[in-house]
Amino acid sequence: MIAQSADAILRVAFDDIAFQGRTTQVIVGLCRAAFVQSRVIAALAHEDLLSAAAPNRRLVLEIALRLHWLQDLTPSERAKAVDTMLEKDRRDTNRLLDYLQDAGHGADFDRAEMNAFELENESNGTIHQQATRIWSAVESTSVKPWSTYAMWLEETKFAHPSGALAGSYAPTRDNVHISHGAPESMDQDLDAHRLLQMQIVLSTGFLLSEEEPSREFADRITAAFFAG
Repeated sequence: MIAQSADAILRVAFDDIAFQGRTTQVIVGLCRAAFVQSRVIAALAHEDLLSAAAPNRRLVLEIALRLHWLQDLTPSERAKAVDTMLEKDRRDTNRLLDYLQDAGHGADFDRAEMNAFELENESNGTIHQQATRIWSAVESTSVKPWSTYAMWLEETKFAHPSGALAGSYAPTRDNVHISHGAPESMDQDLDAHRLLQMQIVLSTGFLLSEEEPSREFADRITAAFFAG
């Protein structure tokens, strides 16, 4: 079911719809990215490797948190939030290019056009804090997504080279052979992931309904999900 829903969403065509504005692009992009990750998670589960899907599940959870946060903003706040997210990405790209240059490794990328692009971002204040820190975004919403954030925290332990990750793959408990070590995976049957998929679709639909001319695409992805 997870894989079928992912395929259904990713098959939705939107090349005939003229998306106008960066907010719409970010909403659609986050939704599609989540379902690409769903496809990977389903494939790993099929191969009995669900414990290795923590990075993928963490990304889906964070996308769900971001869409939930954007849904809680007014359209004007949302536009500034999206631009602030994009400005952070631009700043990070510049930092990477500076690092490579300082290390003596040139990068075949002209940053002039990227830096000349005008964004209506917030450089400080509430929107800036929420756009750059997931905890601030979670805390700002009127309905707290506590369960999604709790799962995100748990998956984070196994999405980085943490002590928890190392300890799980090299257990020291009695009668557990080291080669059999792996983290205990949450959501073994992917029931929670199915609910996350539904939340992402509904959040995307709500957001796109406020971003003309995207109502038609919102209807398409909702229909595709529930038909798939």
